[in-house]
Amino acid sequence: MKAFILLFTLASLGFTKITQETVTMKASFDGFEDGYYYFTDEEDNNFYFETISKEAAEKYNLLEDEFIGETFEVTYKIETKTDENDEEYESYSIVKLQLIEEE
Repeated sequence: MKAFILLFTLASLGFTKITQETVTMKASFDGFEDGYYYFTDEEDNNFYFETISKEAAEKYNLLEDEFIGETFEVTYKIETKTDENDEEYESYSIVKLQLIEEE
């Protein structure tokens, strides 16, 4: 019976697909709107982040307009998740922020 439960558990884990990758970039903060944090990197690529870590949110309150236009070193993770329709999508989440001081 224990072997059956173990086999069932391992088989179930095989259907849950979540992969993670962590990336760091320099980007300018464009604002917070409709639940997303918007940034533009040095090559003018636009990024939106669904979530932000508690530590980063406490260090920089991006819900206020105070940091719009400021450049940050943004460390974020990309998670590939599967939705209720078994379709994969990428979810971006800020892990760490560091304000880059202009000289």
